[in-house]
Amino acid sequence: MYLDDDPPIVAGREIWGFPKKYAHPKLEIVKDTLTGTLEYAGQQVAMGTMVYKHERMAGNGEKTTATLSKTQVNLKLIPGVDGSPETCQLVAYNLTDITVKGSWIGPARLHLIPHVNAPVADLPVRKVIGAHHFIADLTLPYGRIVFDYNKA
Repeated sequence: MYLDDDPPIVAGREIWGFPKKYAHPKLEIVKDTLTGTLEYAGQQVAMGTMVYKHERMAGNGEKTTATLSKTQVNLKLIPGVDGSPETCQLVAYNLTDITVKGSWIGPARLHLIPHVNAPVADLPVRKVIGAHHFIADLTLPYGRIVFDYNKA
Protein backbone atom coordinates (compact mmCIF):
# COMPACT_ATOMS: atom_id res chain seq x y z
CA MET A 1 0.00 0.00 0.00
CA TYR A 2 1.43 3.36 -1.00
CA LEU A 3 0.41 6.51 0.89
CA ASP A 4 1.52 10.12 1.15
CA ASP A 5 0.83 10.59 4.87
CA ASP A 6 3.19 9.36 7.63
CA PRO A 7 0.77 8.61 10.55
CA PRO A 8 -1.39 6.09 8.62
CA ILE A 9 1.75 4.45 7.26
CA VAL A 10 3.05 3.79 10.77
CA ALA A 11 -0.29 2.87 12.37
CA GLY A 12 -1.31 0.64 9.48
CA ARG A 13 1.82 -1.48 9.77
CA GLU A 14 1.95 -1.65 13.55
CA ILE A 15 -1.75 -2.28 14.23
CA TRP A 16 -3.15 -4.18 11.23
CA GLY A 17 -0.06 -5.35 9.40
CA PHE A 18 -0.68 -3.37 6.22
CA PRO A 19 2.68 -3.13 4.47
CA LYS A 20 3.03 0.52 3.43
CA LYS A 21 5.50 2.82 1.72
CA TYR A 22 5.62 6.55 1.18
CA ALA A 23 4.65 7.47 -2.40
CA HIS A 24 2.25 9.75 -4.26
CA PRO A 25 -1.07 8.08 -5.15
CA LYS A 26 -3.63 10.16 -7.03
CA LEU A 27 -7.24 9.49 -8.00
CA GLU A 28 -9.03 11.97 -10.23
CA ILE A 29 -11.89 12.32 -12.67
CA VAL A 30 -10.66 13.31 -16.12
CA LYS A 31 -13.78 14.02 -18.19
CA ASP A 32 -15.51 10.60 -18.43
CA THR A 33 -12.63 8.58 -16.94
CA LEU A 34 -11.71 7.77 -13.36
CA THR A 35 -7.91 7.79 -13.42
CA GLY A 36 -5.63 6.50 -10.70
CA THR A 37 -1.86 6.96 -10.79
CA LEU A 38 0.96 5.99 -8.46
CA GLU A 39 4.29 7.80 -8.44
CA TYR A 40 7.25 6.49 -6.46
CA ALA A 41 10.60 8.32 -6.24
CA GLY A 42 9.55 10.70 -9.00
CA GLN A 43 8.58 7.92 -11.42
CA GLN A 44 5.14 6.68 -12.40
CA VAL A 45 4.84 2.99 -11.49
CA ALA A 46 1.11 2.40 -12.07
CA MET A 47 -1.86 3.83 -13.91
CA GLY A 48 -5.39 2.50 -13.86
CA THR A 49 -8.39 3.84 -15.73
CA MET A 50 -12.08 3.09 -15.46
CA VAL A 51 -15.14 4.48 -17.22
CA TYR A 52 -16.55 6.97 -14.69
CA LYS A 53 -19.99 6.10 -13.29
CA HIS A 54 -20.56 3.68 -16.19
CA GLU A 55 -23.09 1.26 -14.71
CA ARG A 56 -24.72 1.71 -11.31
CA MET A 57 -24.11 -1.35 -9.15
CA ALA A 58 -27.33 -3.33 -8.71
CA GLY A 59 -28.79 -3.63 -5.22
CA ASN A 60 -28.50 0.03 -4.17
CA GLY A 61 -25.19 -0.54 -2.46
CA GLU A 62 -26.25 -3.74 -0.70
CA LYS A 63 -23.77 -5.84 -2.71
CA THR A 64 -21.00 -3.33 -2.03
CA THR A 65 -21.83 -3.29 1.69
CA ALA A 66 -21.82 -7.10 1.75
CA THR A 67 -18.41 -7.19 0.04
CA LEU A 68 -16.93 -4.59 2.39
CA SER A 69 -18.38 -6.38 5.45
CA LYS A 70 -16.52 -9.63 4.79
CA THR A 71 -13.66 -10.57 7.09
CA GLN A 72 -10.30 -9.54 5.64
CA VAL A 73 -6.96 -10.99 6.75
CA ASN A 74 -3.39 -9.64 6.63
CA LEU A 75 -0.12 -11.37 7.36
CA LYS A 76 1.57 -9.00 9.81
CA LEU A 77 5.36 -9.33 9.60
CA ILE A 78 7.51 -6.96 11.64
CA PRO A 79 11.21 -7.79 11.80
CA GLY A 80 13.29 -7.54 14.97
CA VAL A 81 16.67 -5.86 15.21
CA ASP A 82 18.40 -9.00 13.87
CA GLY A 83 16.07 -9.31 10.86
CA SER A 84 14.10 -12.28 12.20
CA PRO A 85 10.30 -11.94 12.42
CA GLU A 86 9.66 -10.39 15.83
CA THR A 87 5.95 -10.25 15.02
CA CYS A 88 4.46 -12.83 12.69
CA GLN A 89 0.66 -12.97 12.94
CA LEU A 90 -2.46 -13.43 10.88
CA VAL A 91 -4.60 -10.41 11.73
CA ALA A 92 -8.31 -10.32 10.82
CA TYR A 93 -10.56 -7.28 10.73
CA ASN A 94 -14.06 -6.34 9.65
CA LEU A 95 -14.96 -2.88 8.44
CA THR A 96 -17.89 -1.38 10.37
CA ASP A 97 -20.33 1.56 10.17
CA ILE A 98 -20.50 1.13 6.39
CA THR A 99 -22.67 3.62 4.51
CA VAL A 100 -22.42 3.25 0.75
CA LYS A 101 -23.16 6.54 -1.01
CA GLY A 102 -22.57 5.32 -4.55
CA SER A 103 -21.34 2.19 -6.32
CA TRP A 104 -20.48 1.61 -9.97
CA ILE A 105 -18.92 -1.08 -12.13
CA GLY A 106 -17.42 -0.86 -15.59
CA PRO A 107 -14.59 -1.60 -17.98
CA ALA A 108 -11.05 -0.84 -16.80
CA ARG A 109 -7.42 -0.98 -17.83
CA LEU A 110 -4.23 -1.26 -15.78
CA HIS A 111 -0.66 -0.36 -16.70
CA LEU A 112 2.16 -1.38 -14.33
CA ILE A 113 5.72 -0.11 -14.78
CA PRO A 114 8.75 -1.98 -13.35
CA HIS A 115 10.60 -0.22 -10.50
CA VAL A 116 13.14 -1.72 -8.10
CA ASN A 117 11.65 -0.16 -4.92
CA ALA A 118 7.98 -0.26 -5.92
CA PRO A 119 7.60 -3.72 -7.48
CA VAL A 120 3.89 -3.47 -8.34
CA ALA A 121 4.66 -4.69 -11.88
CA ASP A 122 5.70 -8.02 -10.34
CA LEU A 123 2.02 -8.79 -9.66
CA PRO A 124 0.87 -11.55 -12.01
CA VAL A 125 -2.03 -9.64 -13.64
CA ARG A 126 -3.23 -11.77 -16.54
CA LYS A 127 -6.40 -9.96 -17.52
CA VAL A 128 -8.45 -7.05 -16.19
CA ILE A 129 -12.10 -8.11 -16.23
CA GLY A 130 -13.53 -4.85 -14.90
CA ALA A 131 -13.50 -2.47 -11.99
CA HIS A 132 -15.66 -1.41 -9.07
CA HIS A 133 -15.69 2.20 -7.89
CA PHE A 134 -17.57 3.15 -4.74
CA ILE A 135 -17.97 6.07 -2.37
CA ALA A 136 -18.59 5.08 1.25
CA ASP A 137 -18.19 6.13 4.84
CA LEU A 138 -16.74 3.33 6.97
CA THR A 139 -14.68 2.58 10.05
CA LEU A 140 -11.57 0.42 10.20
CA PRO A 141 -11.62 -0.90 13.80
CA TYR A 142 -8.76 -2.66 15.54
CA GLY A 143 -8.13 -6.18 14.28
CA ARG A 144 -7.86 -9.47 16.08
CA ILE A 145 -5.09 -12.05 16.01
CA VAL A 146 -6.24 -15.18 14.20
CA PHE A 147 -2.91 -16.97 14.50
CA ASP A 148 0.46 -16.07 16.05
CA TYR A 149 3.27 -17.95 14.29
CA ASN A 150 5.81 -17.02 16.98
CA LYS A 151 3.74 -18.81 19.64
CA ALA A 152 2.99 -21.90 17.55
